[in-house]
Amino acid sequence: MIIDIHTHVFPDQLAEKALAVLSNSGNIAPYTDGTCAGLSASMQKAGVDISVIMPIATKPSQVQSINRWAADINRQRKNLISFGTLHPQQNDWQEDIDFIVTNKIPGIKLHPDYQNFFVDDPEIMPLYKALADAELMLMLHAGVDIGIPPPVHCTPKRLSRMLSAAPNLTVIAAHMGGYQCWDDAMHYLFGRNLYLDTSFTLAETGPERMAAMIQAHGADKILFGTDSPWTDQASEVRRIQELPLMQDDINAILGGNAARLLKNNIKPG
Repeated sequence: MIIDIHTHVFPDQLAEKALAVLSNSGNIAPYTDGTCAGLSASMQKAGVDISVIMPIATKPSQVQSINRWAADINRQRKNLISFGTLHPQQNDWQEDIDFIVTNKIPGIKLHPDYQNFFVDDPEIMPLYKALADAELMLMLHAGVDIGIPPPVHCTPKRLSRMLSAAPNLTVIAAHMGGYQCWDDAMHYLFGRNLYLDTSFTLAETGPERMAAMIQAHGADKILFGTDSPWTDQASEVRRIQELPLMQDDINAILGGNAARLLKNNIKPG
């Protein structure tokens, strides 16, 4: 089984506009049309069995509608699993956490740059504790975002401080712990109790450096991710398959590790 832990889609009526805005800000072309159907077509071409959608609320007023949409995806689509979202500036996040748990959404995505908060801000710690108490996973964008100017709100050093303050929270740090901050990720994060995903990283690091990073952190804590539609799923699968690693480690990265995390959300058959 191949599981892509990090993808993005949008409601059909918003996808074209959303992709245009994001493509322009990051100067990057998408590989799908940004819809669930487009992602499913990409998965079929790439041999991906399950894709996990990571929505982001850029303002508090979007949280409830995004989480309802995520719950609908999880009920209606066999090969897609959606995380939910929260916004650190909202005042009613416990109610939304309750909705996420009730609807069996496995976790939430936060993007410190888009949501304008530093990941180690003490004011955010009660939210992390609530997520841990609810046994929800947290996916974080980590490192540089090519579409947003500095400062970087989730550097490896800041994320390291956050992990120490929230030791019971299951954290997935995207982009191998910090896009374009991989030396710092090696120093502050590798070997810590968190998962790293491979999204939007392989093309820049190359296979030898990626293999060394995986071995330094431990292949059992690496998750295959593509950041689709911003990379091609088929190409990213091949890059993982061609890494100079043991086949058992490649299998774990491509799906085994994620299957353990998502065991209660993977639909049978």
